[in-house]
Amino acid sequence: MKHEDARRHRSKMQKVIEHDKKVSKKREALPSIKKRENQEKYHLTVHLVPHTHDDVGWDKTVDEYFTGAAPNRQLASVATILDTVISELQRNPKRRFTYVEMKFFHMWYTQQEKGVKDEVKRLIKNGQLEITQGGWSATDEACPSYEDLIVNMHIGHQFLWEEFGIKPRIGWMVDPFGHSQGNAAVFADFGFEALFFSRMNYDMRRRFWKEKKMTFMWEPFSDNHGRNK
Repeated sequence: MKHEDARRHRSKMQKVIEHDKKVSKKREALPSIKKRENQEKYHLTVHLVPHTHDDVGWDKTVDEYFTGAAPNRQLASVATILDTVISELQRNPKRRFTYVEMKFFHMWYTQQEKGVKDEVKRLIKNGQLEITQGGWSATDEACPSYEDLIVNMHIGHQFLWEEFGIKPRIGWMVDPFGHSQGNAAVFADFGFEALFFSRMNYDMRRRFWKEKKMTFMWEPFSDNHGRNK
């Protein structure tokens, strides 16, 4: 029965993908980036932000993602990512890295010896290793309850506060398929100063791009609760 359900799900998803491709062909392409006036006279500053997006269960189980097992389904080993990140940060004090998902970080950290834990604390304190969002996983914005959102974030934040004495200041949602006012409002209540997200509506993204509003102030539920978020 499970195999039949999976087959039906794949069939439905394929229809969704085909429909999206047809709709995408009709959309107007985003304008190309124009050369700036006197561009040759000025340096172009490019910001590279190395960060994680480690699914807490998707094509593989949590343990398979962490250990790197089942490489035939997906090449992913979170433990290896953390091992190499810490090593490279130690080698070069100018390097920075942003970590997001506390489920995997907690799994890795609790397996380390005291010397490694002390080094992680040092890297966090000097700003080389920054914890962003800090929930147990990236919150689901599609159909969770407020309790699910809050508990997911609370577990991760509690671990960070008790172990490192830090509180994340930035929301980080790079993979949800759409974003809700409820999630933005809860993030504001967490004290986040900004929210970075991806996968916004194509038409909205095109409009924001043209109007140069890719950075904007989001006031969730402002029509109902005023502009206090």
